[in-house]
Amino acid sequence: MRTRKQELVSDDLKPFVCNIMKEYREKYNYSLEDLARALNYKKNRQTLHKYETGTLNIPYEIFFDIANIFNINSDVFDEIPMTKDEKDLFEKKMIRSYVNTMTGNNNITSRGEKIVNSYRNASYEPVSKMCDLSIKLMDDSMAPIYLKGDRVFFRKKDSYNSGDDIVIAVKGNVLSVRRLYKSGKAIILQAINPKYQTIVVNVFSEDMILGKVETLSREIK
Repeated sequence: MRTRKQELVSDDLKPFVCNIMKEYREKYNYSLEDLARALNYKKNRQTLHKYETGTLNIPYEIFFDIANIFNINSDVFDEIPMTKDEKDLFEKKMIRSYVNTMTGNNNITSRGEKIVNSYRNASYEPVSKMCDLSIKLMDDSMAPIYLKGDRVFFRKKDSYNSGDDIVIAVKGNVLSVRRLYKSGKAIILQAINPKYQTIVVNVFSEDMILGKVETLSREIK
């Protein structure tokens, strides 16, 4: 029986991936045998040692399995010297792997899967049954209330009111937060930071809004 060929992390990225793998394994006090067990022995400890030391190139699939075990998100890769195209590709592979894992466990809805696949700063991170999707803010358009780098959790509503902070696609495949105001059949999307333009949408459907902000997570440095 033919087996599916696994795509390997490139030689250029291998040193960084090896360091991340070792750093998080030691951070969580996992031995190589512990990690092999957590991977359901897809790879044994000897093979994992070769991945970690760079003797072998690790398959993307295995690395992303490890990323899920140690709850590593795409923020970790910000310091890796990659081109924008390489980083986008890497993040898409990671998101696809994560979505496949979650879908296999029936933990993510088809709507959630579509959002995560469509927007590069969206992710599935369940904090409750009612609030399991989040976005990482890519700019300071909602400062000082929401800061660049904040992770904002949101929830789909049947309807939205003026004054709600909502998640919406303002530009391309990146989701943003804006303050919603309704004016007749139109809506106004306000950025709190005055450096950013207020947007008026004359033709509006509430399906355009992906959810209302429920809570946020901020890394304190």
